[in-house]
Amino acid sequence: MIESSKILRGLNHKDYEHPFDRKALETLENNPASEKISKLIVKHTIERYYTIQYTGSNLRVDKRNFPDIYKMLLLACSILDLNEIPDLYLQWGYDINGFTTGAEKPFIVLNSGAIDLCSENELLFVLGHEIGHIKSKHMLYHMLAQGYNEIAELIGDFTLGIGKLLTRPIQFALMYWYRMSEFTADRAGLLCCQDLNAAIGAMMKIAGTPVKYYNQIVHDTFIEQATTFKRLDYDGFNKLIKIVSVMDSTHPWTVMRAAELLNWEKEKYYDKIISRNI
Repeated sequence: MIESSKILRGLNHKDYEHPFDRKALETLENNPASEKISKLIVKHTIERYYTIQYTGSNLRVDKRNFPDIYKMLLLACSILDLNEIPDLYLQWGYDINGFTTGAEKPFIVLNSGAIDLCSENELLFVLGHEIGHIKSKHMLYHMLAQGYNEIAELIGDFTLGIGKLLTRPIQFALMYWYRMSEFTADRAGLLCCQDLNAAIGAMMKIAGTPVKYYNQIVHDTFIEQATTFKRLDYDGFNKLIKIVSVMDSTHPWTVMRAAELLNWEKEKYYDKIISRNI
């Protein structure tokens, strides 16, 4: 797909935004002071910390250093119509993982495992997922969520624990939105790689497929598992268990993510976006 990838000129993040993402973000933004306070906290503490840490400790990808990976980054940004190319760093870790940080100047960090264990199209899905966060303007509240535990602890220390209790509802709201934003980013990943099998394959590897069985991956079995998982919502108690189980997590379960992505593709929203650029 890489050679024939469609460049999605004029792509707006609202074209692929998951409704749960939008709704949860609106809840966070209902407080008119929240964005100003968040920007102040993120800019002067969390963002500065991460920028120094990754600039000082990890390998930066550019046209001279890992040029093939840099070309993939440029292609992913081009496909998703992101004009400002974010910095990309590599860190050691042999699971397939990556994240984006930085609100003022976002940058992407990928584990070495994401490079070695993913096919080209799967890597495009991973890169597209991270670029989707940037394009969708997720980074301010993402960073606040990333550093919120430390902030809450600090507030608690200064208020004899009372402040930590008062900030807990805000933390729940942040973490809930963070998880919902992953559904939006997965859609961006699919739009980037333009290969549903690659998106599902990447999720299967993230979910735990052993390397020795990569050549035996059967996408249909994971799709069936995702469909079964989605049906469990019809039982109200099952749905409650799902919510409680991931309450403090930044990511939904991988099978849940696959189910949401498959549903979006099945309803032809993906096709409508791609067909606009034929």
